[in-house]
Amino acid sequence: MRPTRNRMNNMTFDRADSIAMGQHKKTLNFFKNAQKALEKRGKEDPAFYFEMVVDHIERGGKLDDQVERILGL
Repeated sequence: MRPTRNRMNNMTFDRADSIAMGQHKKTLNFFKNAQKALEKRGKEDPAFYFEMVVDHIERGGKLDDQVERILGL
């Protein structure tokens, strides 16, 4: 049986995936920009932790994962 879709706003599985990917990119860009901004201001230690989050997300991790694991603590 094929799953149904929301026909009211023309939501398809491809469109839903596209929306999720767009949100994923925004989140990743936020952490990358935060890292760069901190490095520019000489805040190397906090920038390192943002870099750890970026690496975690790029490897397929999620922000729902345990904080200690994401930050390598």
